[in-house]
Amino acid sequence: MEELMDIESLKKLTPAQQEQVIAGVKQQAAIANAQNLITDLSEKCTQKCITSPGSSLSNSERQCLQRCMDRFMESWNLVSQTLQKRLQDEASAMPNFGQGGFS
Repeated sequence: MEELMDIESLKKLTPAQQEQVIAGVKQQAAIANAQNLITDLSEKCTQKCITSPGSSLSNSERQCLQRCMDRFMESWNLVSQTLQKRLQDEASAMPNFGQGGFS
């Protein structure tokens, strides 16, 4: 198991090592985000589309699930893109933001 680093330990790393830590954190956040997305998608669409569970899905249940998943993903992508743009706009408005480093 990886050891958690405090800010003082991070400050002692070289800029390249700091960037590596940041990349690892971003990757872990992306994985957690994808897992949450799949869980939410499964729960919401299953509740909406499958009213009487059985051994197989009816055609209407399949169509409902497909439409639900499509709409959910379209909405999630729109929100994600909007948030990413907002974060980029805010970052570009802040001097020295996003240039790495913890000092």
